[in-house]
Amino acid sequence: MIPTAGFLIFAWNHRIFTMSLNHWWNVALLFLGLEFAYYWFHRASHRIRWFWASHLVHHSPEHFNLSAAYRLGWTGGISGSAIFFMPLAWLGFDPLTIAIALSLNLLYQFWIHTELIPKLGILEWVFNTPSHHRVHHASNSEYIDRNYGGVLIIFDRLFGTFSSENASNPPIYGLTHPIKSSNPLKIALHEWIEIFKDIIATDSWQKRFCYAFAPPDWKPNQTKAKCVNKVFRIIRE
Repeated sequence: MIPTAGFLIFAWNHRIFTMSLNHWWNVALLFLGLEFAYYWFHRASHRIRWFWASHLVHHSPEHFNLSAAYRLGWTGGISGSAIFFMPLAWLGFDPLTIAIALSLNLLYQFWIHTELIPKLGILEWVFNTPSHHRVHHASNSEYIDRNYGGVLIIFDRLFGTFSSENASNPPIYGLTHPIKSSNPLKIALHEWIEIFKDIIATDSWQKRFCYAFAPPDWKPNQTKAKCVNKVFRIIRE
């Protein structure tokens, strides 16, 4: 996210408040605000191909274990993912504080990348757990695009993207269209190359827009209106 940190600095320079962490309620507001921003960042990373091009690296492992936690894309900064966290800077949280809070959020997510921990009872209602995250990483049709939360699972429950793990339908990990390579460069750049190949192959600016910003499963036989509708109505998908 470093190459696009300028977005956060811009928002900070035009902030409407200055939020000090000397008060517990501001710490709580930062936590909840970051969770909300992370939910939409993560959801967009699945439903908008431009962001998916970076995020799919994290979903490429076909085995779910702790090592998958930090199998991350290299191009998140290029895609502009920092824009999802701009409202926090605009409200008055300085960019360094946001970066540290996001790092702690990702640190929490390390331990949930495992098949060794079962469901955790009442904690499953509020927190993102290994069971919830197994669903998120599954390529089963029933599980795709579910459980986007970071530390909390409450926004998935609120916005209709929650799914619980079903013992009769064990998760199958990896991409729906595997890259079939161990080359880190190919894994990191595969989808970007595919996007630009699709853009170059058409002379329609409407289709170029859709190839870049529609959901990853968008096909050119869909109308522009449907494509644009999907891009700008992500909340309803």
